[in-house]
Amino acid sequence: MQGEQKTTLFSLAGQHKGKLTASALLAVLSAGLSLVPFYIIYLIALELLEPPVEQVLVWRLVWYFVAAVILRFLLLFGSLIVSHIAAFNTLYDLRIKLARSMGGLPMGFFNQRTTGGIKKVLSEDVEKIELFLAHHIPDLTAGIALPLMAIVLFFVLDWRLALAALPPLPLSFFILSRMFRGSDTVLTEYHDALEAMNGTIVEYVRGMPVVKVFNQTVQSFARFQGSVCSYRDLSVQFTKKMAPPWGAFMAVATSSLFFILPVGVWLYMRRSIELPLLLLFLILGAGYLHTLPKVASFGTWLRHINEGIGRIDDVLQHPPVQVPANPRIPQRYDIEFRDVGFAYGDKRALRNINLKAAEGTVTALVGPSGAGKTTMARLIPRFWDIQEGEILVGGVNIKEVSPETLMDKVAFVFQDIFMFSDTVFENIRMCMAGATEADVIAAAKSAQAHEFIEQLPQGYQTVIGEGGDTHLSGGEKQRVSIARAILKDAPIVILDEATAFADPENEAKIQDAFSQLMQDKTVIVIAHRLSSITDADQIVVIDKGRIVEQGKHKQLLEQPTLYKRMWEAHTAAQDWSFQLGAA
Repeated sequence: MQGEQKTTLFSLAGQHKGKLTASALLAVLSAGLSLVPFYIIYLIALELLEPPVEQVLVWRLVWYFVAAVILRFLLLFGSLIVSHIAAFNTLYDLRIKLARSMGGLPMGFFNQRTTGGIKKVLSEDVEKIELFLAHHIPDLTAGIALPLMAIVLFFVLDWRLALAALPPLPLSFFILSRMFRGSDTVLTEYHDALEAMNGTIVEYVRGMPVVKVFNQTVQSFARFQGSVCSYRDLSVQFTKKMAPPWGAFMAVATSSLFFILPVGVWLYMRRSIELPLLLLFLILGAGYLHTLPKVASFGTWLRHINEGIGRIDDVLQHPPVQVPANPRIPQRYDIEFRDVGFAYGDKRALRNINLKAAEGTVTALVGPSGAGKTTMARLIPRFWDIQEGEILVGGVNIKEVSPETLMDKVAFVFQDIFMFSDTVFENIRMCMAGATEADVIAAAKSAQAHEFIEQLPQGYQTVIGEGGDTHLSGGEKQRVSIARAILKDAPIVILDEATAFADPENEAKIQDAFSQLMQDKTVIVIAHRLSSITDADQIVVIDKGRIVEQGKHKQLLEQPTLYKRMWEAHTAAQDWSFQLGAA
């Protein structure tokens, strides 16, 4: 992430900070109570070793012991319950916040990132925050509090043995500081490798039909194999770097008895301390630093989480599509491009585009692949913001119209259709939440989709999409997408090769549906099948990001133009057939 990181781990908790604070306090109290049973055992030993034994006092101490153990685990249970509630609520709020933020981002943000990278932010980076908030905050506070309280108790009981128990603590933190030095760079590379691997995994799965057809293997898919190997190499590199200091840390953190035992025996032989006190120090000294490994793992996790938070922050702090301070609402729906220039990063896509599409007319955009047709169409609803010139709808610059209002005025039928994992009914109705069943069926009939939908296992209630039991063909998805646009009934309609997957029979029906849909609407059509746009009010020919020709079908055919050459190639392709020779 570039720039200063604005989001912090604790700030992500939002209104749940109080719960996390309460969880930490309960964890500290639980850690303190974990020392009480050992001290009670010490008091009982003193009483038992100095007859006469006062039985009432001993039994009272026993009940104190039981109460301390029960209360300790109740506090620990309460700490974990509160931290989990705070963690899951934080995850919910964060995912909603990320979804809303992504909904307001320009399409360029998603073009510059892989699907795997975005999935990592929404899933893995957010999940790591849940693990930290739910478990590591209670563990961390208890892990720091327990050694400190144990040391206080040691000094209260005997300052000499307390000093003997201290050396492992500073030594452990010294080793930890050395262990994590320079690890930030490795962790950044690790997360980059993980993001790249996620992206190539998604690409590999989506490309499985091609892999199967050409009998390819995982090894032959070089980018996938390379990303997995890079992730493996970085993981091994990080492990090799951390293993020696981690071993030294564990050895020091568990070495308290190495210091306490000789000092304690020496003091006992000199009769400076009693046996119960020596035993108490040996028992507590052996385990008072057992929480340090959790503190150390906290440091590693915190670095991982901070790297993930940086990527989450990249989404939350990325400039959204600008919303005008005083939004305007177009009263007409003609479209005008004025000296528009646009680039994807350093790649120039459009240059000096000037175009007028009158309200209620059909404008067809044609040209070679990569000429800029789809880019022009997607600039109208502000999928990207242009760098030069302006685009107007009804004489109003689209940057002066709120994104919500602008999207309400545009119906878009993509060439690449996405179906949500939901019923057919909801997939159609997604463009108009208040639509009735009759409205949805009417739209489906106009899109020539009603007949095949009725034949599905549960009709309109059949679940489709990636998670559905029923999968639609390309042409069926296309007609569901067209039904969405018909139901939306927006005054501006953009069709990006909307009949690409239609068979000849259904294409004629869909064209009839479009004839009704496009009445009194401003329509932008992107077409490779030139025969479908011969009746357009104007045909705009785009080549290398520029408008090179413009006019009606017959006008463009009267001179040797790029459009005429494209038309001749189109008509020749329609007459093409296999030539089967003699065997």
